[in-house]
Amino acid sequence: MPFAFADDVVNVYSARHYDTDMAMYERFTEETGIKVNLIEGSSDALIERIKSEDQFSPADMLITVDSGRLWRAEKEGIFQPVDSALLSERIPAHLRHPEGEWFGLSTRARVIAHKKDMALPAGFGTYEALADEAFHGQVCMRSSGNIYNL
Repeated sequence: MPFAFADDVVNVYSARHYDTDMAMYERFTEETGIKVNLIEGSSDALIERIKSEDQFSPADMLITVDSGRLWRAEKEGIFQPVDSALLSERIPAHLRHPEGEWFGLSTRARVIAHKKDMALPAGFGTYEALADEAFHGQVCMRSSGNIYNL
C-alpha cells in the first residue's frame, strides 16, 4: 500500500464495525488535526480493492477482522513494511510481523461460560473438555469451520 497522497488525511480501510473504533478515530483527529477517512467493507472486498487500486491506492491502513485475512493480505503482497520503534515497543513480537508488514491491534477473548447452579464434572476447565461425550448436545458455539475459532 502506498502512502496517502495528502498529509492531513489518513485513509483507513476497515472491516471492523465497532463504536470504539469511531471514538478512537475521533480522538486521533482531535489530538493530531489529521482527518480519518474511513472506507468500510468486508475484509475480502477491501483486500481486492487495494489489489485493484495497486500503486494508486490511497489506503494508509487496512484493518481486518481476523488473522486469516491478515495472512491473505500479506500473501497478496499489499503491505509496505513500517519501521516504528513505538509500535515495536508496545506490540508484543507474537502480535506483529517480523519485518513490520502488519501489527496486531486487538485480540479476542474466548471464554467458557456456564450456569452458576450447574455442577461441573471433574476435570472440566479446558476447551478440550468440551468435546467430551458428557457435553454432547449441550455446547453452544460457532461452527468449527469459522476462522475465529482457530
